Amino acid sequence: MIEVILVADYKELKKLLELSMKTAKETYPELVDRMAKEELLFEAIDTHYKALDEGVNIRPTLGNEMQILYMRDRQTFMFALFPELLTLAYYIGKVIGAAYIAPRISGESLDELLKSNVKIAPSHKYGYQKIVWAKENEAVYRTYECADCYGLTNIGLKLCEYEAGTAAGAFEVKLGKRVEVEEEKCCANGDEYCEFHIYVFDEPALLGQNTNNRFFPKD
Repeated sequence: MIEVILVADYKELKKLLELSMKTAKETYPELVDRMAKEELLFEAIDTHYKALDEGVNIRPTLGNEMQILYMRDRQTFMFALFPELLTLAYYIGKVIGAAYIAPRISGESLDELLKSNVKIAPSHKYGYQKIVWAKENEAVYRTYECADCYGLTNIGLKLCEYEAGTAAGAFEVKLGKRVEVEEEKCCANGDEYCEFHIYVFDEPALLGQNTNNRFFPKD
């Protein structure tokens, strides 16, 4: 049963969200471990993407396509009301990136991993991505026509924290070092594209050393 917490006012709710952000960061390795065990969920998601690629309808009547505003509007309204959720979205994205995306990209270096990762977005029309530059421990890439925010007015927020988190989590697992990704430009913040800066730190991954083998052992 889900425990319902009654909150007296808006400020109190915002404090609760700030606490949840701290908790998400502290329990990150445990969350990835838990998510990595969701094999049936991952299998179902992979099956849906395969159906999409092959033109097979997941929904028998309405099909697989729908206009992007349905999902985008709910996210935009949520972040506009509670910007605190952006940090939480980053860590949720990082969990998904580590548990789900990491085994689905290839490469040994940051440059190789980035080249593998940027193929995902255009394949399903999330946007199209371009690597601006890449070094051994740092890189910048952009998303054009981002499904989350392209065409929005300037609301003074950078909305693509989930996407930044998925990249950080995936690269961290593959490189075995701590990785953080910062969205420096966003269409919802008055920019023409979304730009992400990747930082690879000379310290062990938050999940611990030998992360890749720990969560995704090779056959």
